[in-house]
Amino acid sequence: MNLLLLRHADALPGHDDAARPLSDRGEDEAKRVGRFLDKIGFEIDLAYSSPLIRARQTAEIVVKKCGKPGRGSVELSDALLNETSFTAFGRWFKTLPVSGNILLVGHDPSISERLCKLLKASDSSAFKMRKGAVAVLESEDLRSFRLQLFLAPKQLPE
Repeated sequence: MNLLLLRHADALPGHDDAARPLSDRGEDEAKRVGRFLDKIGFEIDLAYSSPLIRARQTAEIVVKKCGKPGRGSVELSDALLNETSFTAFGRWFKTLPVSGNILLVGHDPSISERLCKLLKASDSSAFKMRKGAVAVLESEDLRSFRLQLFLAPKQLPE
C-alpha cells in the first residue's frame, strides 16, 4: 500500500481556526498536488482529512484530480487533528486497510511529527512539511515504511 501524507494548503487568516478556508494560493497548491499525482499515475483509493475546513478542501481538490472513479468522497477524522496524540492516531491508523493508495490530510506540527515517527527518523524535524507538502510512503504491513517521495509545493510543476 501507499500512504500519502499531505499538509493542508495555504489558508486565509481568521479568528475561528476551524473555519479558515483555503486562500486562492492554497487552492492552486492543492490543484498542483492533484495534477502532479495524476500525471505520475497515482490514483487515490481512500481519502481521510482533518475536519477543519482547509484540510477538507485540500483533500477534496486532490481527490477530484486523482481519485479513483466512484471513490471521490473524503472521510473526516479527528485522528488527523493536532490535538490527537500519536497513541490515539496510531489506534485509528491500525484500522486502515493494508492495500491501495490512502491519502491523509492534516496539519503541522502533527503531520510532520507523524511522518517522522512512521519513518522511525531520530530527528523529529527531519521532514518538516510546509503547507501543501506531500510525502508518499510505501508499506506492506502498516508497521514499517519506506519513503518514496517528499515534495514541497515549490518543487511541484506548475
